[in-house]
Amino acid sequence: MTRVLVAYATRFGSTREIASAIVHELNASDGIDAQSAEASGSLDPDQFDAFVIGSPLYGGKWISSAGMFAAIMSERMNGKPVALFSIGTTGVMKPEAGDAEHKAFIESLSEVAPSLNVVEDAAFNGYFERANLPWYLRIIDRFAPTPQGDHRDWQAIQTWTKSLVPKLSGE
Repeated sequence: MTRVLVAYATRFGSTREIASAIVHELNASDGIDAQSAEASGSLDPDQFDAFVIGSPLYGGKWISSAGMFAAIMSERMNGKPVALFSIGTTGVMKPEAGDAEHKAFIESLSEVAPSLNVVEDAAFNGYFERANLPWYLRIIDRFAPTPQGDHRDWQAIQTWTKSLVPKLSGE
């Protein structure tokens, strides 16, 4: 049985919901025992065989708890397979820009944590509610407004998760 930790960071709960969907899909696969938890230094990577780590992207960076978990725990993950995902709204209007923002972050993370054994990564659109923005981002949003609402593609998340199973379990 492959034990998988889905570690995530979230501000408003959207990424937690995606992490839960990932855990549900992984647990539907034979030989996978997945659980989710908010990324923190109290998680013990020695208890798991593989990892999925995700966070929303704000200004091209993950929430610090997810980025720090990936970077600090990378040595303790001992080359175990890791899949990374980012959630954002940049890709709602410009999918290539959302992918580029995600890839740039993954590249910077790999510079900080070169021992992280990234076997797969993906960027997904998230949930956007203008009222959640701090005042200074509301000003920026006026010039390039993002449509409000739930932009998560649950089918894409499910398909990506299914593609992870052989990569995380070593099949």
